[in-house]
Amino acid sequence: MLKPKVFITYSRDSAQHCRDVLALADRLNLHDIDCELDQYINGAPEEGFPLWMERQIDAADYVLVICTKTYLNRWQGKEPKGIGQGVKWESLLSTQMLYDDDSRNKKFICVLLATEDSQFIPTPLKSFSRYDLSQPDGYELLYRQLTGQPLAIKPQPEAALILPPINPVAGNPIRNSKPTPAIFNVPVPRNPVFTGREAILDTLHKTLHEQHEVVITSSAKAAALSGLGGVGKTQTVAEYAHRYKDEYVAVLWVSAESLDSLRTSFGQLAPLIGSQLQKLDEQIFAVKSWLTEHPGWLLIFDNAETYALLTAAKDLLPTDAHGQVLYTTRAQATGLIPAVELGCFDDETGVVLLLRRSKLTQMTFATVGQVRPSVSEADWQTAITLSHELGGLALAIDQAGAYIEQTGCGLAGYLELFRHHAVTLLNDRGFDSSRDHDHPESVYKTFLLALEKAQKRCALVEDILCMSAFLHPDGIPEELFAGYEPLEINKALAALKDYSLIQRIPDRLFTVHRLVQVVVRDVHP
Repeated sequence: MLKPKVFITYSRDSAQHCRDVLALADRLNLHDIDCELDQYINGAPEEGFPLWMERQIDAADYVLVICTKTYLNRWQGKEPKGIGQGVKWESLLSTQMLYDDDSRNKKFICVLLATEDSQFIPTPLKSFSRYDLSQPDGYELLYRQLTGQPLAIKPQPEAALILPPINPVAGNPIRNSKPTPAIFNVPVPRNPVFTGREAILDTLHKTLHEQHEVVITSSAKAAALSGLGGVGKTQTVAEYAHRYKDEYVAVLWVSAESLDSLRTSFGQLAPLIGSQLQKLDEQIFAVKSWLTEHPGWLLIFDNAETYALLTAAKDLLPTDAHGQVLYTTRAQATGLIPAVELGCFDDETGVVLLLRRSKLTQMTFATVGQVRPSVSEADWQTAITLSHELGGLALAIDQAGAYIEQTGCGLAGYLELFRHHAVTLLNDRGFDSSRDHDHPESVYKTFLLALEKAQKRCALVEDILCMSAFLHPDGIPEELFAGYEPLEINKALAALKDYSLIQRIPDRLFTVHRLVQVVVRDVHP
């Protein structure tokens, strides 16, 4: 796009008015528009002002007419002789150009610095657009006009809708048909025992669709699903993608475990959009271009563990992309990205997942009201106890259900084993070929990796966790560590918080998950 050339014609109503006009010219020049104004000249131009004004109007792509009562009087020749000579001369030139072009106007634009100045628009320009800079969107609308940027882009057709007839007939191949996204690379199949999370899914949907000031780019809405490792973040966003896929032209999934995997996975979207480029940087550029040109997509960055990875993922997005972005992260601090916290299950919801996963109730039962009548009171109470001792952690409950199904040990048998061999059971991920895209690590390995990463950030992490591992997990006072430097304590707590290993709560307290305590006690007996 060539840089547009603009000339401003105005009357010197007052010193403040001149400053306002200069501020407009400066703003346009700062935004890459070649704007000319007489105030940029020291004294008079060599050729004199009449010839200079004529050349400026002739060379300009657009002439901005700053409309005021004084300007209109001079345009109409109502000012005394010798006053307002510049405006009088420019108005003659403008009127002649409009006359020569059969009153068609592509050059002259009326600009208002105050809404009430609309009554002072010269008659030849009244039928054309005017831009009120006193309104919040006034400058943006003017800038769009000067740079040829439309307010909205007409979408290119992708596929015709297949609509069912109003009198559907049995066997009709298009009956009940639904549109599906053109691209859907979600690697996690829909979980047949996905339990609860309805409120979370609704919150995510509202956060991504409702108007709010916090956005990831100028045109894209975002939300971050934050929580402890193993709490079920990936399963939840996968369920969201499957449930709402018909609302998007594409659902794209990027693995964001590290900076390298983030860039590589983002670049691997290129073949899905039809790009044959081979170099990673070129692939990333192609994906960015596609996101800019195709509004209406959902992009998921899975497992962006830390705030640094969230920022790196955000930096991959083009600034003018129209879509929605969903992150999963352990980080509780997500900056400007709206955060939705995913907590552990309450005891009863955990029981529903446990009984469905172990197949001790029908998998189609998805609520407490459906599940409870299907098991004995003794099994229900045992399951409640087990769910509580597992801390409501989705991954731990899933592992327990898989173990019970595979071994047939029953709820009471597993509870007894867990109380004596918790570390061994938390280390056993088991194997289910039908769910090979599920969480690959065991509870023990998940927490151990998080502990190691947090310890690399701050050596004091180990001291805090070792002491906390032998306390009640809820409401641990930070004053226990008063002997350390306050800055070091905050650095350590921030590292633990960044991996959701703790949660800081009011009154200088924090909580730690009971299974994190089990792993810490095993690593540091």
